[in-house]
Amino acid sequence: MSTIYIHWAYCLSKCHYCDFNSVSCNKDLDYRVWFYAYKRILQFYRKKFYKNEPIISIYFGGGTPSLLPSWFIASILDEINNTFNLDTNVEITLEANPKTIDKIKATELRSAGINRLSVGVQSIIDSDLKMLGRTHTAQEAKDCVFEMAEIFDNLSIDVIYNRPGQNLQRWKQELEEVLQYPISHISLYELIVEPNTKLKAMIDAGMLPRPDSSSEFFEATIKTARGHGFEMYEVSNFAKNKHYGKHNISYWRYEDYYGIGAGAHSRCTVNGHKVAIAQVSDNEKWLKWAMETENPALDEEVLTEDDEFKERLIMGLRSKFGIKLDIISERIKAKYGLENKLKKLRANSYIIHKGDDVVLTDEGIMKLNLIVRYLTEKCV
Repeated sequence: MSTIYIHWAYCLSKCHYCDFNSVSCNKDLDYRVWFYAYKRILQFYRKKFYKNEPIISIYFGGGTPSLLPSWFIASILDEINNTFNLDTNVEITLEANPKTIDKIKATELRSAGINRLSVGVQSIIDSDLKMLGRTHTAQEAKDCVFEMAEIFDNLSIDVIYNRPGQNLQRWKQELEEVLQYPISHISLYELIVEPNTKLKAMIDAGMLPRPDSSSEFFEATIKTARGHGFEMYEVSNFAKNKHYGKHNISYWRYEDYYGIGAGAHSRCTVNGHKVAIAQVSDNEKWLKWAMETENPALDEEVLTEDDEFKERLIMGLRSKFGIKLDIISERIKAKYGLENKLKKLRANSYIIHKGDDVVLTDEGIMKLNLIVRYLTEKCV
């Protein structure tokens, strides 16, 4: 099983916290040329890497893919449907900014094949939205969610917490409200102040306080979400009634994925080894590369067994599905002393074994980064 990720790197404006490959769209674009470029790279990936395995998820991310015309989304999906083997219950998600979607467009997208929508709410406090550089108001975000719930029965929202100046009580009140929205899934991201972002510059200049570094926000987030019937199935993702996001689950299970678009990354299995693939990140250069190159040159790296092991740990331990020991070689287990390390972690109630799966407990989740570092240190 595999997934396809379509990256649209244009936005209304660059958010202050964002370090993704995205830029403001302040000019008219020839969408037909862009569509042809995406079509070409999809065909290229199908011929070079695709093994006719079922595609269980298609995800339009960015950037702001809800800026794209509905016909563009429909045409991309037609192209994928005609050339890839789609699973009967394929999940097709599109990320949306509240400013760039309404009932008419949502209905068009639903007809095109989108069956899951992810709305970037981020906050329901206007002053914080302004601080984050969002283009919508809290009321616009709320109205958008309720309108989209009339069209999509699989609806997710994103919210960022531990924002500069935010106190724990205000966050719990805010979370209590958004958890009552008509949603089946919520992604709750603790703010990371990334280098080379406007937010970091504002904090460094003393214009904003640094976010709290304690674990209190994370602990309160888990408790509050569970209290409203949302299961934490990954560090930042919570679902009601097992409405897990298929796309991210595939990442955490270390299945193959095909990323298409400026700066998109892929992991493909070739001759039994994972290959890391990256495309040109600059939008205009990517378009030229996709349109003018008969056989596009990709940045490809065959991962070593050690690399794969580390990526499996980093991804797998984030989720309730954990990692499978039976697919890790005896050489790697011995090299990293896994048996003894796992015994120590189990004795400290940081992990549990479910058959051959290793899963972190709540206590382990709180120390995720330390545990990953511990397990990936070679034995002397």
